[in-house]
Amino acid sequence: MNTGEIRTLYAFNRWANRRLLEAVAALTHEELTRDMATSYTSVLGTLLHIFWAEWLWLERWLGRSPRQGDLPVADLQDAASVGARWRLLEVEQQRFIDALIDDALPRRIAYQNFAGETWEYTLAHMMQHVVNHSSYHRGQVVTLLRQLGRKPPMTDLLFYFDEIGGD
Repeated sequence: MNTGEIRTLYAFNRWANRRLLEAVAALTHEELTRDMATSYTSVLGTLLHIFWAEWLWLERWLGRSPRQGDLPVADLQDAASVGARWRLLEVEQQRFIDALIDDALPRRIAYQNFAGETWEYTLAHMMQHVVNHSSYHRGQVVTLLRQLGRKPPMTDLLFYFDEIGGD
């Protein structure tokens, strides 16, 4: 893994998140917040989980170990507010990624989880984990959109390459 590959993964991740946000913007508030008996209750709950996890991991890369309540998401009640906050997070992520050098990727970063336990991984593995985690939960939102009778967007990595004309 090198910084070029990380940059590609995060460009894909931003693209896929934005496609998903565009799709959920068409939902009514009731559809967005409907209890769908899923891990994070609703489309909105799942989106907030993805966003919150991306924020949390960036904080950890920056040497901070936030506590569970550190990111207020109570004010994010619609797709527009989630999208606006997510764009701000993307700027911070991109700033971190732009400054990244290959030698930083094998560096081990320790953090405390919400139970106060200390964990440690390489930066490369953490960064891969975030994109994988987001992809997994985007897939859940895709399923929820289908259950709501909506057409979900394609968010596969190869579709991203097809769209941008990448190799």
